[in-house]
Amino acid sequence: MTHLPPTQGTVLLDGDPQAPQQARLGAALAARGWNVLVLDAPHVADQICREFGQPCKELHSLPRRLFALHAWHLQRMARSHHVDVVHLNFVTPRQRVWVGEAKGPAYVATAWGSDLNREIFRRSAAHDAAVDAILAGASAVTADSWPLLRKAEARMGNNPAPRQWILWGADLQQFSRAAATDNAQAIRLQLGIPAGAKVLLSPRQPQRHYHVERIVEGFAASRWATEGVLVLKLHGKSGEDAYLYELMALAKRLGVADRVLLAPRVPYDQLPGLFALADAAVSLPEADGVPSTFLELMAMQVPIVATDLPDYEGVLPHGERGLLVPAKDKHALVRALDQLLEQPQETAAMVERARQWALANADWSQSVAQWEALYRQAIAGKRRSN
Repeated sequence: MTHLPPTQGTVLLDGDPQAPQQARLGAALAARGWNVLVLDAPHVADQICREFGQPCKELHSLPRRLFALHAWHLQRMARSHHVDVVHLNFVTPRQRVWVGEAKGPAYVATAWGSDLNREIFRRSAAHDAAVDAILAGASAVTADSWPLLRKAEARMGNNPAPRQWILWGADLQQFSRAAATDNAQAIRLQLGIPAGAKVLLSPRQPQRHYHVERIVEGFAASRWATEGVLVLKLHGKSGEDAYLYELMALAKRLGVADRVLLAPRVPYDQLPGLFALADAAVSLPEADGVPSTFLELMAMQVPIVATDLPDYEGVLPHGERGLLVPAKDKHALVRALDQLLEQPQETAAMVERARQWALANADWSQSVAQWEALYRQAIAGKRRSN
């Protein structure tokens, strides 16, 4: 593939090979003049090139079972491609190959909830030690919530590298309810949603740690089951099918199977249409950061019901910009869902406050600019240390 001459430098994205965040970031960086490389992530590379229309190149590592040879090959590729900075989008033991290489590139570690919330995601001692080593050797560390950033800082040891709270922001031009009306109507027809039916959206991955089963149960016990439908957003990731089978079996037992609909994965530019058909959204993980999904929904004036996690502090305060409920409290969930229908004026005021906050604080272009500045800081720090 032909690349545009880099004007900013070369960044290698090393993270979740299916994460849409990586594709969004890679495309945005390429559009700003960075030479973007993607490691072992064909889906991400394809999204950057096909969905976003930006240049990138995928690099392939050797199998990790080769241990030292795997690490040597990665470092050699980084040098041959003149990588200035590696961005780790989640922190796992396999990324320890970037630690302690004096002549290697700087690396920025972005920690996710699944990396640091050990009370929910049980890890081995060896796994935790590797994460500690990666954070202790990072040229910069970021997280998308203050509690996550504090957890990352606590595991950096004596590493004085910069650390920063950076949201995965929303593309405010795309995520506008008015701009997405036609696309929303098309998706509504595609899913067979009856005219006038309210739409409750489950926008997060149908994976067990997102507890979509609690959303199905709450929907079935609320007014939404008689006034509308529940739409489960699919992400096309491995492991969805078995869980979806259980969710639909649960919906059948609860008598709402005909009102639980599955929305297939859509390209990013069609996502605003899916969000625009929602009258409310609900998300119930027990550990999280601040998902870009929330910011996009807030920008589109979709009220959010979510777990009362400390990670949402400053972004989704209860009653002001969303409704928060205890993780396992079904009755509180049902009350919150019904409140959205029973108090339309209060709900409208709440979502307008959320929209205004998103417009002021969650612009995707600002997020990318923050990472760019941090890359340059990390690169300069690495060069000084050499």
